[in-house]
Amino acid sequence: MDTLIYYVTLVFMISLISNATPFFGAAYTVYASIVLMNLKLKAPIIVLFIVITALGAALAKNAMYLIGVALRRPMSKSRNIIFLRGLLRLGFLWLIVIILAVIPGIPLDDYLYVGTGAAGVSLSRLNAYIFLGKLIKSSIEIPIELALLNTIYNATSVLGLSKLEFQLIFAIAFTALGIVLYRLDWWNMYNWLKMRISALPDITSDTST
Repeated sequence: MDTLIYYVTLVFMISLISNATPFFGAAYTVYASIVLMNLKLKAPIIVLFIVITALGAALAKNAMYLIGVALRRPMSKSRNIIFLRGLLRLGFLWLIVIILAVIPGIPLDDYLYVGTGAAGVSLSRLNAYIFLGKLIKSSIEIPIELALLNTIYNATSVLGLSKLEFQLIFAIAFTALGIVLYRLDWWNMYNWLKMRISALPDITSDTST
């Protein structure tokens, strides 16, 4: 039981801290899956980790909401902020909150909280939708990642890596991937895609807000 409490606390803190880091898409569900490799897997344990990661990720975004007003002015000319404002002008705010909370790797939801914090959107309602989105994300990602990690670990057993060495390698690799995704220009990527898929809506800049 003490071991389980330790790992649950560890995963909660990883989810909380990684999601409280502004505009950096840390692969916290991968880290949770790596930790799960150390436990005897049962459905209730996996469900517990899914809920814990979603809760940690959702609570972390309160910090983003609260500092959103302070960050909004220096980031007002960010191309990614302009991109998100264009999305928000299309409507369906809460649907966008859920979708952005689910999207892996790209922390577009952090940009959303800059705007919602400044606009005074209901924090309790925002939390509910964020938690729902993160719950969906963890429910999809953790079982898949856990299965893949165990499969890869078994397939690479001939390399003689210990489980700890394997876990460290993958943790470092996914941290590096998060840094790469952070440095991408999502607005340019969307515009490139828009040129090829005409059905996508136009997203224009608006520097008046």
